[in-house]
Amino acid sequence: MSVAKTPTKVGVGVGENSDSPAGDQPATRTAWHIDPGASRVEFTIRKRLLVAPMRVMGRFSDVEGVITLDELDPTTAQASITIGASSIDTGYARRDIHLRQEDFFHVDAHPAITYRSRRVDSSDRTAGRYTVVGDLTVRGVTHEVTLDAHYAAPEGSDDNRRMKLTLTTNLNRRDFGLVWNTLFLGVADELSVNLTIEAIPARRPRSGLVQSRSESTVSSQPSPIRPPV
Repeated sequence: MSVAKTPTKVGVGVGENSDSPAGDQPATRTAWHIDPGASRVEFTIRKRLLVAPMRVMGRFSDVEGVITLDELDPTTAQASITIGASSIDTGYARRDIHLRQEDFFHVDAHPAITYRSRRVDSSDRTAGRYTVVGDLTVRGVTHEVTLDAHYAAPEGSDDNRRMKLTLTTNLNRRDFGLVWNTLFLGVADELSVNLTIEAIPARRPRSGLVQSRSESTVSSQPSPIRPPV
């Protein structure tokens, strides 16, 4: 792909990667900022109230990070994603208050959820399908997590270029110390997670009003009530 301007160059060459489709062409790594205004981190989990099954859907609105890669070979990508735990939103304020407290995300002690990729493997390069293996840290606990990814090569030109990714996985909340349950209100262990990510060239200011990590933390914590999940 040839454009008048290119994103920030952060390194050259991936000669150690013999599978690179670029062959003998020189490779240039580019850096991209996740656009929080166009990106979503969503989850779905089941719960039970007495004997009535229910489903809860929620999202985190505070997501930021950096992706670097050789655009000719997405398996060279490296990603660092940070999610503000206090930005959780399930559409029910009393439940969200509880989720921020010590029974669940304990945002006072653990304000950030992070994911750091370690490698990217190709599942179906023609279809843009990859698997991303990395370390997910929630509530101070880190586990290896594999994401199924669909990658669309950057679109547009110059500073209007955008990279688009969708990533999905299933998690067990107990792996990260989220074990709260009661006899009358039970929360499933398994949840599905979906990330829709858009990223823009690193030198370009990110769109929207983005609070700093300290500003995004809840400024005044509510009293430690324990409303139902």
